[in-house]
Amino acid sequence: AISKYTPTWPRSFTPSNQEMRSLVAKMKLIPNRAMLQGKRLLFCDDSIVRGTQLRDNVKILYDYGAKEVHACPFVGFSASKNALELITRRIIKELEGDENKNLEKYATTGSPEYEKMVDIIAERFGLSSLKFNTLETLIEAIGLPKCKVCTHCFDGSSHF
Repeated sequence: AISKYTPTWPRSFTPSNQEMRSLVAKMKLIPNRAMLQGKRLLFCDDSIVRGTQLRDNVKILYDYGAKEVHACPFVGFSASKNALELITRRIIKELEGDENKNLEKYATTGSPEYEKMVDIIAERFGLSSLKFNTLETLIEAIGLPKCKVCTHCFDGSSHF
């Protein structure tokens, strides 16, 4: 339903300025209206960082006739040293007044804080639903104890 076209940049976050990142992101996914019309879609992505591309892609999918758009990003990380580049941390700051407050609660799958944060992100991007790969599942897949894995981007923990 979507063709990927990446003639110049393998990753759309590679260009250093936002204008070029936006252009590359817009060019790289080519939707097929006939395949999208009236469909319920599951959009899988590797991450949600700022959310700019996700918001634009969801709009395009609806513009091309999608009935519902659900998203399942695998993680929510960034190479940036600024936590506020993460959509999750920006939502926490809006709710708590501090992007580092109650991180453990927001990182705990199923907690009221976690559910509220995910619902707000889904609403902001026009998604029918949003499901993150959980921190617990990520740790299990890595196969190491959590205390041996840096999970700072998720829960503020830096205990290894």
